Amino acid sequence: MSGKGPRSARIAGLLVTCVAAGVMTNTPAVAVVGDEAKDGQYAFTAKLDIGDGKRSCTGALVENQWVLTAASCFADDPSQGFRITGGAPKMPTKVTVGRTDLTHNDGTVVEAIELVPRGDRDLVMVKLKTPVSGVKPVELTKYAPRTGDDLRIAGYGRTKDEWAPERLHTAAFGVSSVSGATLDLTGKTADAALCKGDTGSPAFREKNGSAELAAINTNFWQGGCFGTDEAETRKGISSIRVDDVADWVLQVSSLPKRFATASGDFDGDGKADLAMLTDYGQTADGRSRAALWIYTANGDGYRSPRSVWDSGTDSWRWEASKLTTGDFNGDGKTDLAVLYNYGLDGNRMRSSLFTFTNQGDHFDSHRKVWDSAASTWKSWNWNASKLTSGDFNGDGKTDLAVLYNYGKGADGLNGSALLTFTSNGNGVDEPRKVWDSSTSVWKSWSWDASKLASGDFNGDGKTDLAVLYGYDKLDGRNRTGLWVFDGSKDGFGEPRKVWDTATWMNGKESWNWASSEPVAGDFNGDGKADLTITYDYGLNKAGRAQIGLWAFASKGGTFADPRRVWDNGLD
Repeated sequence: MSGKGPRSARIAGLLVTCVAAGVMTNTPAVAVVGDEAKDGQYAFTAKLDIGDGKRSCTGALVENQWVLTAASCFADDPSQGFRITGGAPKMPTKVTVGRTDLTHNDGTVVEAIELVPRGDRDLVMVKLKTPVSGVKPVELTKYAPRTGDDLRIAGYGRTKDEWAPERLHTAAFGVSSVSGATLDLTGKTADAALCKGDTGSPAFREKNGSAELAAINTNFWQGGCFGTDEAETRKGISSIRVDDVADWVLQVSSLPKRFATASGDFDGDGKADLAMLTDYGQTADGRSRAALWIYTANGDGYRSPRSVWDSGTDSWRWEASKLTTGDFNGDGKTDLAVLYNYGLDGNRMRSSLFTFTNQGDHFDSHRKVWDSAASTWKSWNWNASKLTSGDFNGDGKTDLAVLYNYGKGADGLNGSALLTFTSNGNGVDEPRKVWDSSTSVWKSWSWDASKLASGDFNGDGKTDLAVLYGYDKLDGRNRTGLWVFDGSKDGFGEPRKVWDTATWMNGKESWNWASSEPVAGDFNGDGKADLTITYDYGLNKAGRAQIGLWAFASKGGTFADPRRVWDNGLD
């Protein structure tokens, strides 16, 4: 604050109760906060009517269906603090966005249906019943505020002469101090101040014609505002930073439509963490948006997720991405890789390989390390590629392997091949075919019937490849087999069958390949990777979904017969 006083005096600036519209002076408006905004200017600024005129606040559209504002706007008694309960607002709330002049009918008026408070500071995300179209949400700044920074504020609150102004007003302010999550702002002109109705208003940087949200205004003295004691001359503002809660805003506002996961020890503490490639769908300007999130294991579960990459202004199609993990540069930290589908490029199929390099506290942005358009493999069918990773040659760096589908040949046999991208520390070498069913003793191999899992199953320091294989039914029973490609310095050996339901339990058991998802890992700690199968039994007699876990323990070169280690209550 740019003035000292008891908390009761400061809270006066926090309260947002407004008298009903219609009590206006006839004097021309001279806005305390500055000038009237031009039509369409700062359209991301939102006006919140809470409780049918009982309260009025300002906010900022940060996603098409979400507004960021002050949590105290929704508190039963703001003088008692800003902490509120999430969920539906207690009072009906209407949000107006994209309407500089409230007497016009442009923009959107929509009901607020959900509150998601931050908890540790006076911020809340307000979900709108329907997305706002035709208004570009404001971007959150990536830069921490510093003393001396210039910011602009836009708000719908009172002015010097108006009780309930009908137009958005704006003025310039400077950052006078920074303390933790709080900024103190001072007007660049003598009259600049905030008034009732401006709580939750955005403070933003302007650069090259665009705005970046830096803070939400929550507490101010109201000196010179209409209806304020004339003895109050202080105009300082206390605001809440948003640059350091960008991940939270993204997490709340952009709940993923779909996601793909992969695991790895991303922080080097010996515990496996979780990476999630999330799909946020289409942005307002038609871009496809995706982001990478990391859930770090803490021994008892996972810490709050953090975003390590966001496609932002680039377009990234989630459905065109296949994700895997590994230490691709051999520095001891787990990185991420994505095989990306460009589709048809001219008359050829085109795919690329991107890596996200782990720098300990963050990931470098995606780097293209291979592109079929510039490769000896001029055409690469992403849809025909099943991706996995591992240190297949035992040199300490993770490589990538692709089981590739050539389809049926003229002889009617299924054609599949195994190709590896060997890591060279700074990228990958050209893909190399290390096995081909057409020249193998196994002349026909169905790509469609193959599910991959990679791990060092024999404990020799090189990653092997397991394939859970689905056969046609045998004697009316579902039949599944387990095959292993042993890793070697020069590639992979011929696949060998290590288990088959046709011989398991004398062929009396049935195993549905389509209901099975394999995962590799050293689950018993003996230095050799085992296999766990998640098995979907479908609905039981009571109509409840039934799931089970089966373990194949490694015996070095082979596996023990599977045993069920868990289920959720089979009938």
